[in-house]
Amino acid sequence: MEGKDPVKIIREAISKALVFYYPLAGRLREHTGGKLVVECTGQGVVFVEADTDATLQHYGDALYPPFPNSDELTLDMPDSLGILGDIPLMFIQ
Repeated sequence: MEGKDPVKIIREAISKALVFYYPLAGRLREHTGGKLVVECTGQGVVFVEADTDATLQHYGDALYPPFPNSDELTLDMPDSLGILGDIPLMFIQ
């Protein structure tokens, strides 16, 4: 895999998989009466790429919840704090 961009490989694999699992590219929305539905919008999954100099050893020996400093490793999806709204079904980080 030397010389290959892992982000590009993962992004391409996800796009190929979504052809067969297209509802995952949609959004979860609330309709009348509080009914939750998946709208197959084709918006795609949310994919976040980041770089760090930290290693897993930086976070301690036991990687069990609750994770120390997990806020440094994860990104909150805007507008997804509640069940109402335009929520992606898959968020890859």
